[in-house]
Amino acid sequence: PPAPFQTPPPTPSASPSPSPTPTFSCPPGQVGFILTLTTDNYPRETRWVLKQGNRWSTATRIATTLYGSYTNWQTTYIETQCIEENEVFYFQILDKERDGICCDDGLGAYSLALNGHEPFRSGGVFGFKERTRFNAISSYNNMNTFIIEVETEPKGGNIDSTSEDYDEEDSTSEDEEDSTGEDEEDSTSDDEEDSTSDGEEDSTSDDEEEES
Repeated sequence: PPAPFQTPPPTPSASPSPSPTPTFSCPPGQVGFILTLTTDNYPRETRWVLKQGNRWSTATRIATTLYGSYTNWQTTYIETQCIEENEVFYFQILDKERDGICCDDGLGAYSLALNGHEPFRSGGVFGFKERTRFNAISSYNNMNTFIIEVETEPKGGNIDSTSEDYDEEDSTSEDEEDSTGEDEEDSTSDDEEDSTSDGEEDSTSDDEEEES
C-alpha cells in the first residue's frame, strides 16, 4: 500500500510574534516592564537578566532567572517588573547551548514592552546571548526620547562573555564569599576566646604561686 501522506513542517524564517502585551499598574515614578517569552523545545537552556545603569558592567541587577527556571517547552511565560521611569536599563537573554530560542529547535520568541504598549523589541534568533539597552519611558508618543540599542551574538559567534552569564559561576562565587566571611568570623572569635582564656589561666596561676 502507498505510504500515508505527511505534511512536512514549515520552515520558519523569523521569530514568531508573541502574545499581546498584558497591562498592570505601578506606583508613580515607575514604569511597567513586560517580558513575554515563548520557550523553544529546550526551555531549561534559557535564562535572562534585567539591569539598571548606564553601563552593563556596572549596572545593578534588578531581576533575573537561572537556567532551568523554565520547564515547559513551546509555552508562553509573562514576566512583569516595575522599574524606575526615565532610567537606562539592559535586558539580556541567554541560551546555554548557544543556538538561541528560534528556530532550530522549536519556534521560541521573546518581546519587551513598557506600560502595556506594543513591544518595542522582539527577537529569538541569536547565538549565546542578545542584549538590549533601552530608556524606561512611560509613553511611546515621543520616540525621539526612546533609545534602543541591541547587541546580538549571531549563531556560531562568540562575543564577550562574563562570569555573570553563567549562573553556576555566580552561585559559586557567592557561596565562596559567604563561607569565607563566616570562616573568618568563626576563626577570629575562636582566637579571641583562646587568647582570653589562656591569659586568664596564666595570670591566675602566677598569682597563686606568688601568694604561696
